[in-house]
Amino acid sequence: MNDSGPTRDEILRSIGLFVLTLVCVFWAYVRSHDLSLDAGGAWSAAQFACGLMSILLAHEMGHYLVARRHGFALSLPYFIPFPFFLGTFGAIIRLRSPPRTRTALLEMGAAGPICGFVVAVALMAIGLPQDVPQSLDQVLATVFSQLPATPVPERELPAFLEHALVALSQLIERVAPTPPNTFPLGIYHEPPVMDLLSWLSLDRLPGRYDTFSPLAEAGWFGCLLTAINLLPIGQLDGGHIANALSPKWAPKIVRPLIVLAFLAGVLVYPGWILWALLILALGAWTSLPVPEEPGLTPRAQFIAVLAVLTFGLCFVPQPIEIENVPLPDGVQAGPAEGQPPGENPS
Repeated sequence: MNDSGPTRDEILRSIGLFVLTLVCVFWAYVRSHDLSLDAGGAWSAAQFACGLMSILLAHEMGHYLVARRHGFALSLPYFIPFPFFLGTFGAIIRLRSPPRTRTALLEMGAAGPICGFVVAVALMAIGLPQDVPQSLDQVLATVFSQLPATPVPERELPAFLEHALVALSQLIERVAPTPPNTFPLGIYHEPPVMDLLSWLSLDRLPGRYDTFSPLAEAGWFGCLLTAINLLPIGQLDGGHIANALSPKWAPKIVRPLIVLAFLAGVLVYPGWILWALLILALGAWTSLPVPEEPGLTPRAQFIAVLAVLTFGLCFVPQPIEIENVPLPDGVQAGPAEGQPPGENPS
């Protein structure tokens, strides 16, 4: 049953959370890139924050508008601010009515990632020409010049977050231990669409150690989040699409895929373990009930193909690679406070 639309309080709450999340993403970028809040640093952080939030907003509004058109009763998107890491945990939309048809479920699920993907592609097309080509020596010179001469006091974090970070770092160290006297340099691996855009606009592929511009980095994260959302698991967007395509088989592939995510976390990229744990903790592995009849319309089938293509253009098995670089003599391991390994080489 359709509802009467959002109330004034719901609209103000949604807008307020969006603005607060925008500020958190801005601040997280400043901290993670060790920027000073001068005009240059603020402009870089503002570009990234506005870019990433535009991707997330397009994603959520794609869900919302298509769901409303199909008669869903649902809440506005509520963004989740988080003052660490990326600055947000994304957003949630509460469904107040189940999907009436498989077509409605598929089109609602696919609209978000496809809309977000379009914005991410636009940002990468604008930002890629501003990327800075660098060699490994140039990256290391920048990183080591920013290492403090004396240890920097650690920032105090909430107890639950500190325990979670310790557990995660121990897990990552077990899966991919850091050799002694080396510096862990984080390397972003580009999704296929980013390589394609770079080849079209720059006539070359991004270099391994190139530094992303803020807009290109926002597009990179947009592709990563789009690919994760399109995994065919439970209540992820890809799970809705798989459930609409086959209500009988979609629930049966969830457990094998979660097991596969844990294996990929051990063998390929530890981050897959974190995502698998989040899916289990949030109960997102269960599928929404949807009637088997009527079947999908031709338009819904075409949209499903677009969603699969979007996933293929965004997915990277190992989004971030850790390259252990030997430390020069006399240099202590560990980046400066808030500095990620190697900034953001691609």
